[in-house]
This record gives sequence, C-alpha cells and structure tokens, in this order.
Amino acid sequence: MLYQDVPGGTGDGVASGATRAVGIGSPKSRALLAALLLDAGRVVSVESLKDALWGEAPPVSAQASLHNHVARVRRLLDDPGRLLTTPSGYLLRVDEGELDVHVFDAQVAAARAAHARRDGDGVLRACAAALGLWRGAPLAGLPPEVGGYGFAQRLRETRLLLLEWRYDAELVMGGPRLHGLVPELAALTGEYPLREVFHRQLMLALHRTGRRAEALAVHRDLRTRLVDQLGVEPGPGVRAAHVEVLREAAGNGARRRPTGSNAAERGERGPVAPRVQAAGVGGPGVEPGGIVAPGVQPGEIGTSGVQAAGVVGPGVQPGGPVAPGVQAAGVGGPGVEEDERVAGQYGTGVEGRAPAVPGALREPAPDAPQPGAYRPDAATAWSPPPAQLPPPSAPFIGRAPEREALRRLLTGPGPRPTAVISGMPGIGKSALALRLAHDLAERFSDGQLHLDLRGATPGATPLTPGRALTALLRDLGVEPCRIPESPDAASALLRSLLARTRTLLVLDGAVSAAQVRPLLPGGAGCAVIVTSWFPLTALDGAARFPLAPLSHEESIALLRAASGRAGLDGAEAARLLVERTGRLPLALRVVAARLAARRALTPEALAAELSRGDSRLRHLEYDDLSVRRSLAGAYDALAASPHQTDRDAALALRRIGALDLPDYGAPLLARLTGTGVLRTEAALGRLVEAALLEETAYGRYAPHPLVRDLARDLARDMARDPARDPARDPARDPARDPARDPASGQGPVPDPVDAALRWYAAEAERVAAAIGDGSAGPAPDPGAAHRCRPAVPASPVTSPASPDDAFAWADVELANVIELVRRHVGDPCDERAILVSTLARLLLPCARGRGRTTEAGLLERAARPAGR
Repeated sequence: MLYQDVPGGTGDGVASGATRAVGIGSPKSRALLAALLLDAGRVVSVESLKDALWGEAPPVSAQASLHNHVARVRRLLDDPGRLLTTPSGYLLRVDEGELDVHVFDAQVAAARAAHARRDGDGVLRACAAALGLWRGAPLAGLPPEVGGYGFAQRLRETRLLLLEWRYDAELVMGGPRLHGLVPELAALTGEYPLREVFHRQLMLALHRTGRRAEALAVHRDLRTRLVDQLGVEPGPGVRAAHVEVLREAAGNGARRRPTGSNAAERGERGPVAPRVQAAGVGGPGVEPGGIVAPGVQPGEIGTSGVQAAGVVGPGVQPGGPVAPGVQAAGVGGPGVEEDERVAGQYGTGVEGRAPAVPGALREPAPDAPQPGAYRPDAATAWSPPPAQLPPPSAPFIGRAPEREALRRLLTGPGPRPTAVISGMPGIGKSALALRLAHDLAERFSDGQLHLDLRGATPGATPLTPGRALTALLRDLGVEPCRIPESPDAASALLRSLLARTRTLLVLDGAVSAAQVRPLLPGGAGCAVIVTSWFPLTALDGAARFPLAPLSHEESIALLRAASGRAGLDGAEAARLLVERTGRLPLALRVVAARLAARRALTPEALAAELSRGDSRLRHLEYDDLSVRRSLAGAYDALAASPHQTDRDAALALRRIGALDLPDYGAPLLARLTGTGVLRTEAALGRLVEAALLEETAYGRYAPHPLVRDLARDLARDMARDPARDPARDPARDPARDPARDPASGQGPVPDPVDAALRWYAAEAERVAAAIGDGSAGPAPDPGAAHRCRPAVPASPVTSPASPDDAFAWADVELANVIELVRRHVGDPCDERAILVSTLARLLLPCARGRGRTTEAGLLERAARPAGR
C-alpha cells in the first residue's frame, strides 16, 4: 500500500495535508515495488527483478513485461522521477523518513535510548509509536521469489524486543495497568513458548496483581519445558522473577510488596531473606533497565561484596566470577525439593538489599558505568584477540617496491600513519593489503581486524560510518546493548579500546575519507591499511600508494605461477595474453584460471579469443572472477550517485566509449555531453580519481584498454536501449537546460561522431585562419552543415591566437583527427563525408608543416572529394 500526502485537497472529501492510500491491484506490480523498496536507494539489477517477478523460469517477454510494470509503478508514485533507470537496472529513490521502515527504525532507536537511560515514560512513548506502525506480517502476500526473509525476520524480532521493553517499563512503573498486562503476556507466552522474557514478565504481572500461585505455575511449566526439550535451566531473568514470587513464602507470610509510587514515598522495604543478593540481574548478559527483583541491585557482577550467582543451579555460565566466600555449586541443584531449594538459596550468611524503587525506573549509581560505556570485565573478558584477516592471494607476484615502502611505514618508530592503497578495479589493492597484513601480523599482537566497507562490492551499499563502527566494536567484544547510538560516541569508544594496544586494521573498499575518518584509532601502536578506488586525499596525514598495472615480466610470472603452464617465458602467445589483459592482475588471474581448467586450451587460442575486441570482457570471466563486473561496479557507483559530478563522470565515460578516440580533452567531451567545460573538467577529474582514466598530460585523458572496452559496451547498450540512459532522465539533473543540453532527455541526443566532426571542423577553421595561408577556403555546404548541426552551441574554447598556438593545438589533436578521418573517409552519409573532407583539407597544412608525411598523405586523399 502506498500512502501519499495530499497537499491541496482532492475535491472528493480528502482534506489538504491528509494522507491518501493508493492500492496496487496487480500482484506483479506489488512484487516489483517490494523488490525495489527492499533495496531502496540502491540499484537493483534487471536480472534480480526478473527473478523476483517470475522466479527461475521467466517468460520470453520478461524484458518487455518488466518495462511495462516499471511504467505502471511510476504512474502510481507521487513523483515518477523517484524510479530511476540505470545502465544495470533500476533505482527507487526514497528520502529519509518516507518509508515506514525508516520511521519504525527511528522509533526503535528512540526506545532503545530511553531504555538505556531508564526513562520509563520515554520507553512507553517510543514503543507505542513504533508498534502503532505494525500492520501484520512483513511482506505478507508476496511470492517467495521477492526475497527479504532476513529483512522480515529482523522486523519481527525488533517488534518482540519493543514489546519486551514496553512491558518492562510498565511493570516497573506499576499502577492499574498491571492487570491489563496479564492477558497480553499470556497470549505471547503461548505464541512463543521458549521466549523467557515474556514468561518472566507474566510471572511478575501475576505476582504483583495478587496471583502468586499462577505465577509459580508459569515458572514450573517453563522450567519443565526447558529442561525436557533443551536440557537447560531458566536464565537469570526468570530466576530473579522466581526470587520475587517466592519471597513471601521465605518470609513466612510477610505482607506483599506494594505497587505504585506510594511505596517509594513511604520508604517501605519488602521482606528480604537474610544476606540474599541476586547479582547478575542487570549485569552482563541482562539488558540494562530490565526488571530487578526486590532486594537486587543491578550490575553487581564484578563489584565488591557478595555475588548471588549461587541463586542459580544448573545452567549457570561456566567460568562466571564468584565473590569470595560464596559457593555457586550445589545451590539449587537437581534432586532438591522446592522448599529445601528456597532455603538453600536464601539461607543465612547472605546479605539482603533494599528493593527496587516502585513507580519509577531506577537511576544508576553515580559511579556505575553508564549505558553504552565500555567495561573490560563485561565486554572483553571472554573474547580472544581478533584474527580476522582473510587468506592472502596465492601466488602473489610483484609489488616489491610498494611492499617495502609500506612495511617501513607501518613498522617504523613513532605513530604510524594510515596507508591508503588506491587504483582501478582489479589492480590488486586488496591482495597487496592482505599479503602485507599477514606479513606484519606478529607485530600486532593485540589483534588484526578486517572490515569490508563495501565500496567496491558491485550492487552493495557502502557501510555508513555508524554501521562500520558497530561492526568493529562488536568484533572487539563490546556487547551490542553497550554500543552507543551516536557515531561520535562510538568512534570515541573505539579509540579508547585501541588506545594502548598494538592492533592492525584493514579497511577494504572505502569510498571516501568521511567513511574512514571515524574508524581510525588514536593509539600510536595501531596501524591502518585502507584500500579504495580513490586516493582519499582529504584524509589528513595518510600515506598514499597508487598502484599501476604489473610490468610485462611480472605479468608473465603471474600467468605462469597461477596457470601451472610451463614455457610461457618468451612465447609470443604469452606476450599477446599480457597485452590483451592490459597487465591487470584480475584479468591475468582469469586467463590463468581458464588455462588451468582446460589443458587443451592453448595460450595461442586464448590470445586469439581476446584479440576480438568486441568480446574481450566476455572472455575475461571465470567462476566468481569477472573483470567486467569489477569495472562496472565502479561505473554503477558513479551513475547511481546523488552527486552531480559523479553522474557527469558516468555520462562522460559512455561518450568516451561511443567515440573511441586515442585520448580526450575537456572541450570535446563538453560538446558531446552538453554539460559545459567546467562540469566536464570536474567529471574527468572524478574519473581520474576513480582510476578509470589516466591523465597522460595536463588536460589530456585516456582510459585503460579494458576500461575502454567497458565504455564501448556501455555506449552500445545505451544505443540499443536509449530509454535506459540516465542522461535522458530529467530527474537525474534538474539543473540542465533542455534547450542547451542534448543529454537532458528533452530532445534528440546527437550522434557522437557527427558532433565530434563538427567540433573539429570548427576548430580546424580557426587553426587555418591563425596559420594564415588561405587554406581555410570556403565553409562547407551551408545546407549540409544546417542538416547536421545539433541544437547545441560549440563548447567555449580558446581559439589559437598565433601560428605557434595553432600548430600546438594540431600537435595535440592530430591523432584524434587522423583516427576520425581514417574511419569515416568515404562514408555513405553525404553530410559526414563533407565534414571529413573539409576537416582533412583544413588540417593538411599543419601535418605538412610538422613533417608528418604519413598523416599528411591520409589527409590529402581524404580531402580530394571536397576539391572535385
């Protein structure tokens, strides 16, 4: 069900500012919307959506049907621009607070915070708001192919946790509401017969409303069930509730503890057996703010005095701390009658405590640890030092200079800076980081932490700093209930834990300095290795190690070692394989895996397959290794980014693939993308940062050969299905002027080849005029130029002001011009043929003046049709 705000009324009785429910009749549309919302804000691939709608046997018309369902869902949305098309799938944009799950999670966080600070009223308010959003089983009525089982399970567990917190608060606050809790808790204990918290709460509700016998029966039934079915005793919470119920019997009929705030005002104390202290209730393993039985102080484990771990019999956690003078064994053991067990648990020699203050949640002692604070005895006493490094890649070839520099950096005296290893996808960043981490593991005796930040995982949403901090703190042994909600507080706790340790952190797949900065330890004995596509230059004090492709010799050595093929040294086929893989380690490993899997596959045959440029990336896939998927992950992250510069970068990469020239400058690409020179320069800079382009000289850019293949594939995909081009979606960039921008989706996108030829022809006229030899001659046929010209003005460039400037421009651009002329000379399109011949004629004097005889000959032959 969709709920839409009605800003101005509808005229059918729906007032302004109200919320209108929009039903979704089509089961397929419901399944599609659910699949998109399960990954809201992330790209969902077309294949995943087909699986969600049709399972493992989609019909032949699945692609067209999917488009129809997407269009139907778009019409249902208040803003069709929310459902965006990306090259690999679809993305449903949902702002924070618009999805009911977001509101639910926010209320859960508020309830957790109130529970931690023992704010009963706050717990009740937040729990009521969160539970009020519940409409039944999550994802009910959807086919199992939609998935989301883990998501639905999390919501169900969270609902139960909210109920526990609410009933805890109501039990502690007391009042007439206690009578109403009994039927609700009785229903929950029947629905969840092994969930001890609800049984504990039912026991207390029955006892505090004068139904002690029924409370004891609840405990008896639960204990019998746990012992018979699981062979375990009830936990400390149930045992503490049992203590409260039995206290009247131990006190020979002493009056029952009053409920309500008056008891606190009168300062009454419930009957307490001599020297009984139920330590452990509210201590480690028990949620803070939980119900505390009368006579029990929370958090007693690990404190001075007597610990009533002896209240427990079988089922006490082995190795738990026991205070001096108290024996935990034998108390309440099996074979003891109930009365004898009570006497044994609460016999003489154990000190009593005042009861919990009724009517309000107890404030913690001034010197008690605050909720979320780290306590070594509770958090790390039983945790071994982390050793989380995944196995290193084998064989590992090359990178000797980088390994030595990193080793010196991370093992030198004094504070160790963060090391950032950057480079294009598949370059071997993670392999180098893990190899180095294993080499240095013994130097970091307090542990080695590894965390995938998911910035380089295709289709995954990068971890937020808050989620990353939670993962690291849990790995260090901090209980989830003690992890602060605030990222700043969690970051401070992480620094406190690691301050005096020698710990190594490997943070794999970072997307930004902002993601990494809160995760850095402050201790001088710790070291951090970060891998990223980006150099993270905003990370202060970091040492950066950009990786380039392997050398030819290292590539051959990796092929030989990984494939097990002898005789590759000096072989022509091996040279071709190295050349066709671009010396990219991931591509070399794929080739080696294919050679190792098929002994009949010769290096010569595989080199021939890879020489077909139109299918090279298809051959560089094996098992879970895929060069295309790795490269496309970087592109998809840019295309789906909320930042304009990233989306411009994705558009520029597609235009690079469509034109496929040796190198590029910002003015030409600005003409092709319609984004203006300044935006194009920023986009190219972003592609350089992501290692998808190399800046070969100032202002000149060229892609890696395999990135060039990916760009060509992207351009072909967009040409076959223009509707999937995000550049056509005005919602992606509202700042674009449709009248000026061919990529705005409001007009025909010009052919990149025609646009490039027209741009070069216009610049060549300026070059010829600057040289001043009269070679510019008449302009091309005005009619043809008018027919070819797009509704986009030429990009603003600095025209050559002198012959030297003109020749310098020609030196830079002549290779691109020659490539365009070679491809399109004699083109059957008359308009394109005129542009080619004109361009050749205008730049022929430059080629001759620079002594470029081969290029001059090609330009002279191409210029002849214009002269006839």
